[in-house]
Amino acid sequence: MDESKKRILVIAPHADDEVLGCGGYLLHQKALGAEIMLVIGTIGGTDKRQDHDTRMAEFDAVCRALDAEGKVLFHNMDARMDTIPAFDITSRLDSIIDTFRPEEIFINYRSLHQDHIKLYDCALASVRLREGYSPRLVALYEYPFATTQVGPIGGGYMYHDISDCIDAKVALFELYATQIRATPSPLNRDGVLALARIRGVECGVDYAEKFYVQKMIL
Repeated sequence: MDESKKRILVIAPHADDEVLGCGGYLLHQKALGAEIMLVIGTIGGTDKRQDHDTRMAEFDAVCRALDAEGKVLFHNMDARMDTIPAFDITSRLDSIIDTFRPEEIFINYRSLHQDHIKLYDCALASVRLREGYSPRLVALYEYPFATTQVGPIGGGYMYHDISDCIDAKVALFELYATQIRATPSPLNRDGVLALARIRGVECGVDYAEKFYVQKMIL
């Protein structure tokens, strides 16, 4: 592990959530030489669109595009992460955090999906204060389906301008070909652009990603 590089950990329930939530930020950080690790809660399941080998190949392609290390906590548990004991999930996250010791940690916020709820709860438990180590930034990233219906989301707002890499973010998401859906689902090029445009309007740029800061040390 190169101690001179900023280390960024992204925790995501499924392979595509990390790109939808912070793909533009990660593209910028890759260009700056950051060391990136993507931790996916589960890959593969009973749904035909969740074929394990196909989804793993997509995730591997995204990791290569971001020069990121990829890890999967559990295999073939899509839509069933709520059946895994919290201790098992949190313990695996603890081990990763204790070894990687990231400066920045990005976590999915709660949506209405049971996998998102479970990983959000376990990830927040795992970023508790440790002896001798504390990340400088802990933030929640967005999931397109959760822009409504989840109630207030705690934390201060942080926006990241992705106007210069919005097309690259879309291309990164499209590496997850099995996850692209037809409109009115937001899981397609138009949906990615629309949410980024709304966040850009909120902060005064063309396109942006929005984060909810849980902790920041300046």
